[in-house]
Amino acid sequence: MTNGPGKHGPYHRTGEPGGPGCAVGSQPITLKAQDGSAIPAYLLDAGAAASELELLRTVASGMGIRWGHDDLGWAVVLRET
Repeated sequence: MTNGPGKHGPYHRTGEPGGPGCAVGSQPITLKAQDGSAIPAYLLDAGAAASELELLRTVASGMGIRWGHDDLGWAVVLRET
């Protein structure tokens, strides 16, 4: 079903995600790579009242990820970086 980069269709997906996101707090942190170098990152916290799905919706939306569904199932659109 994949056509490779730069090749599109003939598939058309409809639908959109449902449900709310949530408020998220962020804390800058540093991760350690295998070689010991520092990698800047963020720890995101939705608090105890939010569900895992609400947090995932919020993160996906913040990253510009679009998703939806139709009679074929769920689909995700990612920007090329």
